[in-house]
Amino acid sequence: MPMSTQNDVQRVPCVTQKARARNRWGIILSGGEGKRMHPLVSSWLGENRPKQYCTFVGSRSMFQHTVDRAGALVPEEHLVTIIGRGHRRFLSGAARASLPGLLIEQPRDVGTAPGVFLPAAYVLAHDPDAVVALFPSDHFVYPEDAFCRHVNRAFDLAESYADRVLLMGAVPSRPETDYGWIGSRRGPGVGRTRTQLRGPLEVTDFREKPDANEANLLLRQGCLWNTMVMVAKAQTLWSLGRQCLPEMMYGFDAFLLVLRAIRERQIGPEFETIALGRLYEELAPADFSRDILQQAPERSMVLPMDGVDWCDWGQPQRVSETLERLDRRPLFPLEFVKSRFEPLRVKSDFPGPVACENNR
Repeated sequence: MPMSTQNDVQRVPCVTQKARARNRWGIILSGGEGKRMHPLVSSWLGENRPKQYCTFVGSRSMFQHTVDRAGALVPEEHLVTIIGRGHRRFLSGAARASLPGLLIEQPRDVGTAPGVFLPAAYVLAHDPDAVVALFPSDHFVYPEDAFCRHVNRAFDLAESYADRVLLMGAVPSRPETDYGWIGSRRGPGVGRTRTQLRGPLEVTDFREKPDANEANLLLRQGCLWNTMVMVAKAQTLWSLGRQCLPEMMYGFDAFLLVLRAIRERQIGPEFETIALGRLYEELAPADFSRDILQQAPERSMVLPMDGVDWCDWGQPQRVSETLERLDRRPLFPLEFVKSRFEPLRVKSDFPGPVACENNR
């Protein structure tokens, strides 16, 4: 992830009790192409490199920040990273050699749903009782230790809410029209202290990229931004996929059987490549948020990430605005952003950030 605004050589100061982490896994999602950032990146670096492999400030790329954070939360051998086809060239030799856990290159991009279930299959093949956290690798998060504490709490709650997906919701600062929003309410088991009011909260609905008027309303109602960072039992994710996309999951069930047979040495490892190729030949595009989460909101809960500055760095203006707010100068030419891109302007009559009680 982007940066530590203190000293960039400092790593995430998050401490996890590894003894409790035996069944905790992390999936790093790095298969996106970052097409909206291509104009800036190609002018800056001379190639269409996906933004997660760019170092916008400091010395680490967004991808490296994500790996470091995930490694602070789960055992390094429990990290599974999925990258897009051809992305290996964006990892230096040293980065590939030092990358912990398992690296998977997807055969082709067919959306975020297969991008989640492919690494989840490898996790389930190793550990049927796994609890997994999903980490998109192209978002800004600060401070990282506060973010880690929220994710750690989600891990702790995963046993109590074994049939739910725990989403990390960013507390909004403006009526953003380019994000996904999460509507929520207090569940019957949630108490009334300030900490308890802030999660976990029952999800009522999802709204994707609302217009300005609706975004203002969502902000007033105390809705949260959907970061797509989530924690759940791997079996819960799998059952949710079967519920919402049964045809797609037939293929993944067959692939999981192959992985388990290889692990149990019933067949040779060469069958993995064959099975993976066949799986992706037949996969239709599917979006994890639209085709799964939004189809079954009752299967999700949300934890507000108080004290965390989160931003989807999907547009050059967002990168420059975030760094300007933190008094950091980006490594790319700031003049290019100001001259070539319109600034982000969202009309709002809302005076400022709200305390997100989410108690509708």
